[in-house]
Amino acid sequence: MTAGPPSSGEVLMAQIPFEIIPGVTSASAAAAAAALPLTRRLNSRRLQFVTGHDAAGTLPENLNMAALADPECTTVIYMPKRTFPTLAQRLMDHGLAQDTPALLAESISQAEENLIPTTLKALAFQLSKKTGSAPGLILLGPLALRNDRK
Repeated sequence: MTAGPPSSGEVLMAQIPFEIIPGVTSASAAAAAAALPLTRRLNSRRLQFVTGHDAAGTLPENLNMAALADPECTTVIYMPKRTFPTLAQRLMDHGLAQDTPALLAESISQAEENLIPTTLKALAFQLSKKTGSAPGLILLGPLALRNDRK
């Protein structure tokens, strides 16, 4: 078995009975909590999901940086907090503006839920100093600006 939570394949191989119950993704829950759309016809027609780290805990080397640096896309980064400063630098190196809206969403759908609206560069700086222990994800792109209601 691999490190971390078992996948459904591993559970099947171990002959452990289980049931998959469809639910709301944490990305959708975070957007709902912040009252943000994930797409919009005028300025964010695409939504992409990416992992913030690989099995070794590092930023995956094979990320499609051209796609991730698209300024007209909403990007959701799962498990991003430790690697985000490196990812942010790579995104800026690929042309994404340092003032691109970013939303750090922690402990979504829990009593400790915390939404931190900021920018790409400011969030990278913040997470380079302290990541905290709360589970989180980052919404990045033009729609991550919480007061944007156009």
